[in-house]
Amino acid sequence: MATVESEVPEVPQSHVASGVRNRGVGTALRYKGREGMWTWLLHRATGLGVLLYLIIHVAETAMVIWSPGFYDEAVSMYKSPLFRFAELLIFFSVLFHALNGLRIIIQDFAPYVMPRQRQLAWAAALVAAVVMIPVTWIMVAPLLGLAEEPGAARHI
Repeated sequence: MATVESEVPEVPQSHVASGVRNRGVGTALRYKGREGMWTWLLHRATGLGVLLYLIIHVAETAMVIWSPGFYDEAVSMYKSPLFRFAELLIFFSVLFHALNGLRIIIQDFAPYVMPRQRQLAWAAALVAAVVMIPVTWIMVAPLLGLAEEPGAARHI
């Protein structure tokens, strides 16, 4: 049986994207999507981060049934500075994801605010920043010896 090879027509050089070059991260960061792009990206990243945290947390908490010693070691690790900053990141992720989700809900149910989406995005970011100030103090100050560990009085 003879095979027939189809000829692929040659593309003229003028139709090839000859002006395209490899672009770096800097070009991507200068993308003109502005607040919309950044809130979209951060919303996805925080959503995945919270999901990953929940999976790890459920698995780690379930370990109390099979290995109470492992669970006690895990809980003691949470007092380290690395885990304290990770908790701070988790708190920010949940907070931003919730505030941005509310912004999206408002835009979905009140389409007349769409021309103000930039201001809504900045408002959500501002609320997140304001809420993070006292939370950061509560979580970081004990590491620096500037405040008592929250809930420490209960264990005395």
